[in-house]
Amino acid sequence: MILVDTSIIVEYWKNPKNEYTEVFVTQDIAICGIVQAELIYGARSKKEIEKIVYALECFTFIDIDKDDWNGIGKLLNKLIMKGVTIPFQDATIAYLAVKNNIPVWTGDKHFELISDVVKELKIYNPI
Repeated sequence: MILVDTSIIVEYWKNPKNEYTEVFVTQDIAICGIVQAELIYGARSKKEIEKIVYALECFTFIDIDKDDWNGIGKLLNKLIMKGVTIPFQDATIAYLAVKNNIPVWTGDKHFELISDVVKELKIYNPI
């Protein structure tokens, strides 16, 4: 399983690459609520929202439990103590990837900063 970040989905929708298609077709892809919300947030119409929601239904959904919020807070605290400031959304996605022991597939450089501090974070590279 691979937890896909918003940046990859947006990039793929704008410019489908064969190597990305291969991953989407052959791998078990997961998303979380942060990714779903970010994609809907970027929609330009109700029809586009409907298309996004429909497209995401084929992916495994990783929920955030009540106890996860403590873990997310601790991760953010660990990062800030090391001088690393990253968006809350990225910390949440990274936390879920580590918790579920799955790599995150992203084009966002924030995840490299996180992985410098959180060695358990694996970043997926299809190439």
